[in-house]
Amino acid sequence: MRQHMLNGWLVAALLALVCLLGITAYVEVRKDLPRVACIHYQTAVNQRSAGLDACGTVCCGNPITRA
Repeated sequence: MRQHMLNGWLVAALLALVCLLGITAYVEVRKDLPRVACIHYQTAVNQRSAGLDACGTVCCGNPITRA
C-alpha cells in the first residue's frame, strides 16, 4: 500500500516538473519572439548590416536586452 502512494507522489512530482519546464520554455520563447521577428524582417529587406542594436531601436521600438 505504501509503495502505491509513493508511486503516486512520484508521478505527481514528475508531472509538476514537466509543467514548470513547459511554462518556463513558453515564457522564454514569448520574450524572445519580438527580437527574432525583427531580425527576420531586417534580413528580408537586406539590411543585415544594420546590426542587432539598430534593430532593437529602429525596427522594434524597444532596445534588446541581453543576459
